[in-house]
Amino acid sequence: MVAFSGPSGAGKTTLLERLLPALRHRGLEVAALKHSGHPHSFDVPGKDSDRLLRAGAAAVAVSGPAQLAWFGRPFPGGARALARLLPPADLVLAEGFRGESLPRVEVHRAAVSAEFLCERDRRVFAVVTDEAPRVRRLPTFAPDEVEALAAFLCERFGLSGGRRGKRGGRARPGTSSPRAPSGPRAQPPRRGDRPRGAGRGRRG
Repeated sequence: MVAFSGPSGAGKTTLLERLLPALRHRGLEVAALKHSGHPHSFDVPGKDSDRLLRAGAAAVAVSGPAQLAWFGRPFPGGARALARLLPPADLVLAEGFRGESLPRVEVHRAAVSAEFLCERDRRVFAVVTDEAPRVRRLPTFAPDEVEALAAFLCERFGLSGGRRGKRGGRARPGTSSPRAPSGPRAQPPRRGDRPRGAGRGRRG
């Protein structure tokens, strides 16, 4: 599992929307989780699931021919507990979950925030940004370099064609390969440089 963190408006969902097909094209089975900080209800008032919850059900699952929905209180255990509900996957992309101990890619945009999460969070091992980090030298990708980012993640986590390299088997939530990050176009820029292709990605 790898988390993608950054302020609202930095483009996390847009990045994952483009990264998922790039990883799938490499033969990987990929799942996604999203953390929301807003205390809203995901259910629709008046629907059968909402009526059953209000009647006292601890949780309600709605199963249809194409999709499954689950409504209930949040799970203790955070992202790893949620990942156990997902089908087997080679990689889980978790959007947000900034407070959890997960390997992390920072999504940064200069127009949204002048601060870099990587400067205070050592769990960050790469940055997607339109400007170079000022302090830590990390593998840095422009917002439109999703193919290079996909290749980098596959190399870091030992993933190839739906298998964890020579280790075999599916990835377990929260685990990662100990190999050092490297990969095509994953070299950190010099201080003050802008990453190649910076600013060309879609806004989101």
